Amino acid sequence: MNRRNFLTILFVIVGILLLGFVGYFFVTKNSYVGVLSTTANCMFPEGCGPKYKLFDSNLQTYTPLLGNIRESDSGFIIKITGIKTSLPKSEFNDMNYHGPTEAILVSSYSVLSKISYHDFLVNKAGEYTIQRYPCLTHTVYGKVGMNYYKSFSWELNEETLVLKVKMSGSIGSYELWYDGNSGNFIKEVTDPVGAIFCH
Repeated sequence: MNRRNFLTILFVIVGILLLGFVGYFFVTKNSYVGVLSTTANCMFPEGCGPKYKLFDSNLQTYTPLLGNIRESDSGFIIKITGIKTSLPKSEFNDMNYHGPTEAILVSSYSVLSKISYHDFLVNKAGEYTIQRYPCLTHTVYGKVGMNYYKSFSWELNEETLVLKVKMSGSIGSYELWYDGNSGNFIKEVTDPVGAIFCH
């Protein structure tokens, strides 16, 4: 093999390796959207599990996150770019952790919502219920509470981020929708339709 052929083969091999390396990072990186949850001030010496989590639209399941993430973004809906990886054991130490062990290594992310869902929705649910369904409220030590169980969710609906709080009880449920950026009320959804919660 002469020098020219050798150099040609070497350049081809290096080119293939370089394309494969670049392709790996561009092809395997994906986008994910969810609510960021941050565990801060863990009081247990064995640990509290992964510090950063990305929750799904029903806030029921999560994926651990690794990387440079700001605690101040906790509670906001974010869109991240990253790759799937294994959760290091150092993230959950010796605790009896039963959560997911597949994590996302975050390369970048952006905050999609301007409102942190939890406190906002709790306050809105209280205000709405007092005005529309006062029979479902009660007062304990001067604070107004509700007799219905609250659950939270979110939805990306035609470019609009919707924050939802659902109150469920014996008669049925009513769910309140709010714009995740402006905070404006969108609508109420009852189940069953037309349910009467207060006479």
